[in-house]
Amino acid sequence: MPPVPVLLHGFGTSKRLWRAVLPLLDSEALALDLPGFGDAADDGRCTVDGMADAVLEGIRAAGPERFVLVGHSMGGKVAAVLAGRRPQGLSGLLLVAPSPPSPEPMTSGQRAELKALHGDPEALRAHYRRITRRPLTEETMLELTEDGLKASRAAWNAWPDSGSREQRDADAGRIGVPVSILTSQDDSVIAPEVTERQLRPAFALARFTEVSGGGHLLPLELPSEVAAAIRYVGGTETGPGGLRTNPA
Repeated sequence: MPPVPVLLHGFGTSKRLWRAVLPLLDSEALALDLPGFGDAADDGRCTVDGMADAVLEGIRAAGPERFVLVGHSMGGKVAAVLAGRRPQGLSGLLLVAPSPPSPEPMTSGQRAELKALHGDPEALRAHYRRITRRPLTEETMLELTEDGLKASRAAWNAWPDSGSREQRDADAGRIGVPVSILTSQDDSVIAPEVTERQLRPAFALARFTEVSGGGHLLPLELPSEVAAAIRYVGGTETGPGGLRTNPA
């Protein structure tokens, strides 16, 4: 049996981020809401370690014998930190447009703007339009906005205030499984210079794959490419066909 993909969403979203990817996978996946987002209660675990603890609890409750961690954006940093703990059953790691383990390059003004989005549906919609390159359906935009409004303020503020600032390169250096990283040359959030300056040095042995035509929300914008990358890290596909792969 192939390992179970454990899917972690990015900042402000929920497990519904993976809605277009799930039907394209070869097996059932475990999509989890991080604390304070989606249907997960805000239990105070808003640090990167706290979120990693919650993810590990969710995996243990589901009980897969083998699994691969798949993290988008904020969830990518959480996945990398959890992978650095070398949990039993982990067989691979895929990071999709991930926040780097080192502090994410945001100005104080950008952090303030991100925090100000909370509770403002029109500002949220404008934000999602800015960080994507492919048009989103009205249904998808509605779900994103609902998830943004549903998030607890404490969890929302914790990422720009602290989580995105954490220095976790040492955790990334302890990962003992194959790592794949999927980025987009058209991503304005995790831009190509972030990949070169922060991701490549932190994940020196990773397989880097770059796509184009999608922005930051790759699971919604380019679900086929994301699904192919998940199948690859899970060992059910020999290579991410059609994607440009650049070995580190």
